[in-house]
Amino acid sequence: MQRNWKDMITPNGVEAVKLTENYGKFLAKPLEKGFGVTLGNSIRRVLLSSINGAAFVAVRFDGVKHEFSVIPGVKEDVTDIILNIKQVNLRYLGEADATITLKASGAGVVT
Repeated sequence: MQRNWKDMITPNGVEAVKLTENYGKFLAKPLEKGFGVTLGNSIRRVLLSSINGAAFVAVRFDGVKHEFSVIPGVKEDVTDIILNIKQVNLRYLGEADATITLKASGAGVVT
């Protein structure tokens, strides 16, 4: 049995259940059976693609040909270094792409 699109259940409105500076919980009801996941995924994708932010997109080490290489004199292998770099929180207020350069030589901790 196929129903006409005119008979489809549509939400009466959206209610803000909980709002903070970094969080929002909203309620839209009623929805047609199975449409909650579809609507939720669509909203999530739009929100994620609209968020401004900064992140590392590439990293290069002199003398390293691939991520499984070992750098002489360094405790961690390249894979561990990359995983550590992914944990760095960046804050960038500019609009254009930016390049960060870190140069270190000799023994010691690089932070």
